[in-house]
Amino acid sequence: MDPQVQALLDMMTAANADAPKLWEQTPQEARATAEAMFGAMNAGAPDLASTVDRTIPGPAGEIPIKVQTPLGDGPFPLLVYIHGGGFVIGSPDSHSRLSALLADGAKAVVVSVHYRLAPEHPAPAALEDCVAAVKWSLANAAELGADVSRFAIGGDSAGGNLTAATCLKLRDTGQRLPDLQYLIYGAFDIDHSKPSYLRNGSGYFLEMDGINWFMKQYLPTEDLRTDPYVWPNHAENLAGLPPAFMQVGTLDPLLDETFVYGNRLALAGVPVDIRVYPDMIHGFLQMDAMLDRAKVAVADGVAAVKAALHPA
Repeated sequence: MDPQVQALLDMMTAANADAPKLWEQTPQEARATAEAMFGAMNAGAPDLASTVDRTIPGPAGEIPIKVQTPLGDGPFPLLVYIHGGGFVIGSPDSHSRLSALLADGAKAVVVSVHYRLAPEHPAPAALEDCVAAVKWSLANAAELGADVSRFAIGGDSAGGNLTAATCLKLRDTGQRLPDLQYLIYGAFDIDHSKPSYLRNGSGYFLEMDGINWFMKQYLPTEDLRTDPYVWPNHAENLAGLPPAFMQVGTLDPLLDETFVYGNRLALAGVPVDIRVYPDMIHGFLQMDAMLDRAKVAVADGVAAVKAALHPA
C-alpha cells in the first residue's frame, strides 16, 4: 500500500477509536461527523473572486447552492458540481476546497448544489434537485457571471451517480447536455457482488456496512433498485450522452462499476477517459493535502474540465 495512504488510514483509525461507526449513528449525527471531518480537509483552498451562498427555486422548495467565481476577467464557463456523501451526508461546505480548486484551475464559475438528502428525502428527490439546479443555472447565467456557451456537470461518489443520472434525464427529456460529465468514483450500480466490493469493502475508508446503511436510507422501495435514473448502469441505451472523464482508485469498492459504466459508455459511442490511481481509497481527491497521488488526480480533473470548457 502507498505509505501515505497507510499513514492516513492509521490516523483515521486512531482518531475514531472510541467513536461510533457511521452506520451506528443517526443520519443527523453522521452529517455532523462528516462536516467536521471534511471541514478539516478544506484548509488551503485557493483564493477566489467570490464565494456566495444562496438559494434557488426547486421542485419542493428552495435549493441551497454555493457559487464560486475564480479570479480574472469573466464571464467564465459553468461547472455544476454535485457533492458526494452516500445521498445522506455531505454538502457544498464539506466539498468547498475541491470545488474551489476546480473553479480556480479550470477558470469556471462553480455552482455546487445542496440537494435534498435521505432518509428525509429518499430517491428520486436528490436527482430532481440536481436537474432543477442545472436548468436554473443555464437560464440565469448572466446573474452568475457565467457564459454557458460551454458548461459541465461533475460530482464525486453519490454526486458521480447524480451527475450521470442528470445527464440521462436531460438527454431523455430533450434538454441541453453538458460538454463534459466529470464522474469521480461514482456509484453507478447497486450490485455489490462485484470483486472490488469484496476486495475493498473493509478497511479502506468506505466500508460495506456504511454502503448498506446509505442504501437503507436512500431506497424506500424495491423498484428503485433497477431504476436507471437511480442507478445509471441500468439504462438500456447510453448513446448520445456527453463525453465522460472518470477517476477512481484501486482500493475503492466502486472500482469495478466505474469500468463497467465507462466501458458501456464507450461501446455506445461516448468518448470516455478513465483514470485509475494505484492504492487510492474512496474519497481521495478531498485528501490531496495529504496524498501526493491525490494532488495528481485533482490536477488531472482540473485539466479535463478546463479542456472541455476552454477548447483550443
